[in-house]
Amino acid sequence: MKFLFLGLVLFLVFLAGRRLLALEKVPEPAYHRLATLRGGVEIREYPPLVVAKTGLSSGSLGRPANEGFRRVARYLFGGNDRSESMAMTAPVVMDMGDQPSLYFYMPFDRHEEDLPATSDRSILLQTLPARTLGVLRFGGYAGDKDLERYSRRLKHILEGEGWLVEGPMLYMGYNAPWTLVGRRNEVAFEVRRPR
Repeated sequence: MKFLFLGLVLFLVFLAGRRLLALEKVPEPAYHRLATLRGGVEIREYPPLVVAKTGLSSGSLGRPANEGFRRVARYLFGGNDRSESMAMTAPVVMDMGDQPSLYFYMPFDRHEEDLPATSDRSILLQTLPARTLGVLRFGGYAGDKDLERYSRRLKHILEGEGWLVEGPMLYMGYNAPWTLVGRRNEVAFEVRRPR
């Protein structure tokens, strides 16, 4: 009887987890997978995409990322000259370059010139050019040490497979903070083949 009860509880937890994952589905940018390398690394080709972007005081997943997230989310949820709310997309991206930034992709059916102007001078609307990314996925709650470890692994695999790594590391987070199961994180670098 005890095992039957435990089995029923586990089944209900499983169903609840699946339901939460289904509710969390948000649009993601389309890309073309060019190759899959060892270690699960993917080479992806992304089209030009429009983003709302803000600078960060540092490339840390702590307070700077939270502050940047709130600024861009405010724009997305009506903090603009039209008080227009727009649909959330995934992932949230952090560019860990010399001048760290965080950005959201704008709804994929919108062009930069169609978007409402921001009422916050720290938010920049821009169209990113088409680019090729080398990407490595990992699970769980990401921290700064995870980003260091996985970006080192990604760079090692890319260079070992003959890809030239260009630019800073990107962190892509796909889940809300309250998501406990099935978390998805990615680290990425822009890449190209040597001539």
